[in-house]
Amino acid sequence: MTMARKIRLLWLCLAVVLAALPSMDAFASNGHRGQDGDDRSFADRAISLDEAVAQAERRYKARAVRAEEKRHGDRIEYHIRLLGEDGRVFEVRVDASSGRED
Repeated sequence: MTMARKIRLLWLCLAVVLAALPSMDAFASNGHRGQDGDDRSFADRAISLDEAVAQAERRYKARAVRAEEKRHGDRIEYHIRLLGEDGRVFEVRVDASSGRED
């Protein structure tokens, strides 16, 4: 491959990358939406899911067997299923914005 051909190929690759930039900018301006299309950032949360699980395990002296994030409009709530020392399974709900148990 000649040097002139390599340079043309390089310019072509650069043009393709530059053409893709506007679509990447639109993606970034959407707030990097998650799978549900929610654009709330992690900064809106007082507590993460991992922190909520650790808090529930300490409070109830239990082991988390399942934890998930549920959305109710603009509100985010963590549902944590726990296995107690007595073998009982129960669920705790924690509000992500306040960190309080519901």
